[in-house]
Amino acid sequence: NRQRQRRVLIVIHRPYTSPMRDLFRQQSTACVTALVAALGLAACGNSAAPTDRIVGACAPGAGPQTVAGSVANGDAKQYRAIAFEVAPGTGRIEVAYGWTDNPGPPSSPLTATTLDLGLWGPDGYRQPDQFRGWSGSRQGRLDQEQAPVFVEAGAAERGYVPGAIEPGTWYVDLGIAAVSPQGANWTVQVECKAAGGNLPPADPVDPQHVARSQAGWFHGDFHMHGFHSNSNAPDWEGFIEQSRTANLDFLMVTEYVTGRHWQTLGAVQRAHPDLLIWPGREVITYFGHVNTHGETPQSLEYRHGFEDIGIAEIQAGAVAADALFQVNHPTIFPGPVFQNLCRGCEFELGDEIDWGQVDTLEVLTGPVLATGADVGLPIPGQTENPFLQTAIDLWEEQLLAGHRITAVSGSDSKGVDAPEERERKGYGSSATAVFAPQLSRPALKAAIRAGHAYVRTLGANRSPAVEFRVTTDDGQSGIYGDAVQAETATLQTEVVGGQGQTLRYFANGELILTVPVTSDPFVHEQAATRLPNEGPLGTFWRIELHNGEVRTVIGNPVFVQAP
Repeated sequence: NRQRQRRVLIVIHRPYTSPMRDLFRQQSTACVTALVAALGLAACGNSAAPTDRIVGACAPGAGPQTVAGSVANGDAKQYRAIAFEVAPGTGRIEVAYGWTDNPGPPSSPLTATTLDLGLWGPDGYRQPDQFRGWSGSRQGRLDQEQAPVFVEAGAAERGYVPGAIEPGTWYVDLGIAAVSPQGANWTVQVECKAAGGNLPPADPVDPQHVARSQAGWFHGDFHMHGFHSNSNAPDWEGFIEQSRTANLDFLMVTEYVTGRHWQTLGAVQRAHPDLLIWPGREVITYFGHVNTHGETPQSLEYRHGFEDIGIAEIQAGAVAADALFQVNHPTIFPGPVFQNLCRGCEFELGDEIDWGQVDTLEVLTGPVLATGADVGLPIPGQTENPFLQTAIDLWEEQLLAGHRITAVSGSDSKGVDAPEERERKGYGSSATAVFAPQLSRPALKAAIRAGHAYVRTLGANRSPAVEFRVTTDDGQSGIYGDAVQAETATLQTEVVGGQGQTLRYFANGELILTVPVTSDPFVHEQAATRLPNEGPLGTFWRIELHNGEVRTVIGNPVFVQAP
């Protein structure tokens, strides 16, 4: 049973406070008591094998075939595989669905039902080569008069995979993401049609592509959604244009669930050889989201808790494919208050993954300068993202436990932000700077795993540039992520573009020193010693910059270890 005791409070400590964060905490506390009592929110267990079936063959000329059902609040966070028979001669399958909440209290984003849609082919709903797409709750909605999603040999809806339509038992994946307190009724409709066409030839990016052969600092956004994640997302040229405006060098294309883009981005890479396109995907489970940076054709799962599928299996598939495994927005929108608003966004699977195999953790998701709308609360003005500190706390807990995980940031943008908002929350609105010997996937992967990186929370265009070095008297040296073996060491921080800001040094998660940045460039040295509360990695020292409103730089640590 995968029931979870969900955290409600966002615990904020150490020197950072803000009115929005405090109000967020107060309103969350007040809402929990009322909502849990009044709405009867429930935890959920594992999903069973398919129990729903569409009666009658889906065949060209037969018209739509429909099945209906209902869900209760206790069914949330489960999946139903709805079987239907595809007749010979079918060249196109269209799927539509919808739902309505039962009569009850007025619906709100905090209480509304959300159901997700996916499709699997005739050789089984567990085989990766039978995955034919996923669109969450954004497409194919009968209740919103949307067109159905479709697959055929030569084309498919965004997020779906084209290919031959073989006769046999296909499956609609109905994900029960969230259910209102009063429950809901749903309808799934499939229609088979005749169609021709041929599967387009695969055109993946070259994973060995070298965009630039010189060593340097390269900037990336570790959480970018594109064409297959939103029906209004820009085409690939628009995606590239926005990324260039943000001065990004490598583009982590993490579409929701699907791997469709893995087979199509080769032409985009060839048209922009100075950039590095790095396809991956965001794995959306109802208990937490992760990114896998790199293609994982043998692992396209996302249904944690369905039958015996679990996040450990998904992580193992990413590791086997040598993809980077990233925990996304781990403390964002905690339940039970926000579990319907942002389904599965809080990471609740910490006891089920191998933290030793986690490469990166997203400490900043979305804009660092957040509005009430960004955090789901009716609060005026802007302040530092309230989920930033709690994510840093989790990251530092893992460092103290001996897990060498690199902190990164991600905009989580879908490319649909208004032009005037792109600098604040669009692609590259925050960026992670990585020092690598060249701009290539192998070089970046090694540098990221080594921790040779720091987060520029306002992006490459607006955050200061910061070099951080560690040296010892016996000649050892390193940068972000490196370790030295000594009882004492010297830290040197060089800041460009940060005059008037504040430099802060932390050791093992505790604030040690605050220094005003009084010139541009600015150089400061600080003695670093081993501390009694160090973990298996030794004493870790890191830096942050703060401009009086938000943190502008978050550095990965250096480690001072026993000689």
